[in-house]
Amino acid sequence: MKRLGTKQLILIAVAAVLVIAGVAGYLYYASKYGNKVKLELYSPPYAEYTYDWQKAASDNNIVSNYLFSRTKKLMLQDASDGVLIPTYYKIAGRLVTQVDEESGIYSLSDQALLLKCYIKAGDRSSAIALKNEVTERFRLTDGRYRAFVSEDMDEDIVTNRALIDWLDAYVEFYSVYGSTEDYEELRNMVEVVFDQDGYIKPEMLSVARYVDTLYASVDDDDSHEEDLDEASLELIYGNLSGASDSDLIPEEQQETDLEAVKLSDIDLKLIYDLELNGLLPSGSYNNALALVKGGAAGAGYPFYAYAVRKGENGWVYIYTGLETASFDVGENTRTLRNLAEMGELDSFYLNELINCILNSGRLYSYYRITTGNYDGMTNYDAMTDAMEIAYLTGNLDLYTTIANSIGIRVASRASSPALYMIFREEDERYVFYASENLAVRLATS
Repeated sequence: MKRLGTKQLILIAVAAVLVIAGVAGYLYYASKYGNKVKLELYSPPYAEYTYDWQKAASDNNIVSNYLFSRTKKLMLQDASDGVLIPTYYKIAGRLVTQVDEESGIYSLSDQALLLKCYIKAGDRSSAIALKNEVTERFRLTDGRYRAFVSEDMDEDIVTNRALIDWLDAYVEFYSVYGSTEDYEELRNMVEVVFDQDGYIKPEMLSVARYVDTLYASVDDDDSHEEDLDEASLELIYGNLSGASDSDLIPEEQQETDLEAVKLSDIDLKLIYDLELNGLLPSGSYNNALALVKGGAAGAGYPFYAYAVRKGENGWVYIYTGLETASFDVGENTRTLRNLAEMGELDSFYLNELINCILNSGRLYSYYRITTGNYDGMTNYDAMTDAMEIAYLTGNLDLYTTIANSIGIRVASRASSPALYMIFREEDERYVFYASENLAVRLATS
C-alpha cells in the first residue's frame, strides 16, 4: 500500500475536523432552533399597502427607509450605547452651550418598537443583539422587566405598558428568529403579565378621587344600578369629594391609588395570539374583548374608560385618570387601535377620531366632559396610533391628513444631521423622540 504524504495527511485531518465541526454545528442548531414550538399568528385586516399609501407619506416628507436609516445612525450608531436606543436626542442648538445630547434614559417600550422595526426590515443580527441586551439590562430576577434603565436611576420601575409592549414584540421576534430558550422566556413573561384565568394582572394606578357615582372612581361601594340614558352630567361624573370646587380640598386628597388595568393596555391581538398557541387559557380573547367593549362611556360619549378593576360585584370601570371630568385622548386612541387591529372598532368611535383630526389636524391631550371641548397639548404619540388606525381601517384621507400633520415636523434641510427624522420643538431646541420616529416607520412601511 502506498504511504500517504504529509500534505495528504494534513488535508485528511482538516477534512475530518470540518466534518466534525459541521455535525456539531448541526446538532447545536437542531437542539436550539430545530425543536422550537411554532407559533401561528393572527394577520390583522390591514389595507393593502399600495403606491397610494406610500405616496401619501412621501408627499408629506415621510420617506420610511430614509427615516429609519437616519434614526439608526443618529440614535444608535453614533450614540453612546450603540445597541439600545435612547428616549430622545437633541441636535446642537444655535448657542455654543447648546451641544447635541441624548437622554441617557432607555425605555423598554422604545426597545420594543426598535425590535419590531428590525424584524420588519429582516435584520436578524440586530434583532438578536437587541433582544440579548434588553434581557441583560432590563430583566429582573423575578422575571419582570424594568420600564426604564439609566445610570442615574436608583429604583426599578415596572409598568404594565412596558411589559406588554415588550411581550408583544417578543412574540414577533420568537416567531421569526427565536430559539427554544426564547420560548421558555416567552412562557415566563406570559406568567408575569397574566393571571391563571388569562386576565392582565392589575397594577397600582393613581386616579382622581371622586364620590361614588356611575362613571367615577369608587372607594367603597361597587354597585351601580342607575340607567345610563337617564343619568345627568352631575350624576355621571360627580364632584371631587362631593365638593363643587376642587380647590376646597387639599391637593394630596384629590388622588387615590388603586389596583386596576388600563383599558389601553389590553392588547387584543397579543391575547388572541397567546390563546391561539396555548399560552393563555381558552376564552381569554373573548373575555378581554368583552372587558374593553364594556368600558364604552355611553351617554352619547364616543370614548372608552381609562381603566378597569375587579370589585366585589364584578368589574368596575374608571372613566378618567388624574385629570378630573376628562377623557384621556392618548389612552383612548390606543384602545381604539387595539380594537381596529382585530376589526372590532365601531364606527361611532372611529368617526369622532376622524372628525377631530380632519377638523384640527391634530389630537389634543384631553376631552373635557363639562365643556365638550378638546384641550391640552398636542398628543404626538396618539397621532402615530391614529395613523395606524387609518391604515387598519383603509381610510386614506385620514392617513394623508395625519401624514401632513407629522410631515411638517420632518427635518428637511440637507445639512441637518437629522435629515428625514421627525422633530418636536421644545424650549427652542429640536428634539427627536425614538417612540415617534420608530412608530411612524412601522406605520409607513
